[in-house]
Amino acid sequence: MNKFLAAFSITLLTVFTAFSQKPFSGVLKYKATVMAPDSNVVWKSWNVTLYTNDTVVRVETETEQFGVQVYIRNMTLNKAYLLLELDGNKYAIHTDLSKKTDTIPKTYTVTKKTGSKKIAGQKAKKYLVKDENTEGFYCYFAKNLGNKYLQVYPEVKGLALDYYIPSQDGLIHYELVEKKDETVNRDLFGIPSDYKRISFEEFMRAFYSNNEQ
Repeated sequence: MNKFLAAFSITLLTVFTAFSQKPFSGVLKYKATVMAPDSNVVWKSWNVTLYTNDTVVRVETETEQFGVQVYIRNMTLNKAYLLLELDGNKYAIHTDLSKKTDTIPKTYTVTKKTGSKKIAGQKAKKYLVKDENTEGFYCYFAKNLGNKYLQVYPEVKGLALDYYIPSQDGLIHYELVEKKDETVNRDLFGIPSDYKRISFEEFMRAFYSNNEQ
């Protein structure tokens, strides 16, 4: 059960979290890695792929326990679905983001620094992120792409291209490895008909009920 909740939390962390940057339609591919403690050895890695038509975002995250997890967020309606298969059942877990409130206090600061670099062909500005549990880490955000596609560190208006997120597994490093400008098939943004649409609360009740049997 703990492994399930950890994987579920990482997925939400990855996907949850605009001055006038250029609209974007296409694909963004990220590589995520976690280093073994006190070493430069990669402990595990996975891919995160984002598709958008500038109105809806689909994020596909590889997980060990559930395979590829899909998160679809409508930026206009401010609603989202997490597609999840569990015990032979398919769920589309619905979230009304307009009603979502942050109950976790902010424990980090983000400071702009001098410097920039190109990441997958995109110019990115340098920022320092510090929290109470780390010495700080440098993250890079796009100058010409907005943060609405992947909402990481919302204080910065640019899209996160090279960034870190603390987790119970360690510091997760995400880096953009490919950007493709193209028209995305609209079918990718729909909810498949064989998925049952339920709220997060309904899903958790079903999950705990199945584990108690």
